[in-house]
Amino acid sequence: MNNSSLASEFLTRSFRDLSDCKKAFEEGDLLGSLRRMYELVENISFSMLVLYGFYYKGSHKAQFLELLRGKASEKENKLIDELELLEQRLYALLLVEESSLKMYSILARNIDVKALIKKVEDLFELANTVFDEFHS
Repeated sequence: MNNSSLASEFLTRSFRDLSDCKKAFEEGDLLGSLRRMYELVENISFSMLVLYGFYYKGSHKAQFLELLRGKASEKENKLIDELELLEQRLYALLLVEESSLKMYSILARNIDVKALIKKVEDLFELANTVFDEFHS
């Protein structure tokens, strides 16, 4: 499998994550929605890394996007900025174990998950645009 095919596979996974994220939100599972958002950010980050020939199996892939800064276009750098910021925000939220019986559950409920979903949708669209432009 070449870099482009692998990157495309992870963008497809991101689309599934986005669908699952929306479904979890609609069902009232806010933490589940946040977890799927995090997976989406990880998959888009991996897709970007793979396009440039970098492979990383661990977590926090968005942190490794700095490796691409010198090679990336302006639009790609914008995507990298968004991925890094969103990964930092989501990871902090996911460190807290969610339960409706614990006071920590308030953390996930107090953030505007719906606004984050819109942000992730825009991020996904930008990632697709970057992927298409990379191949033209």
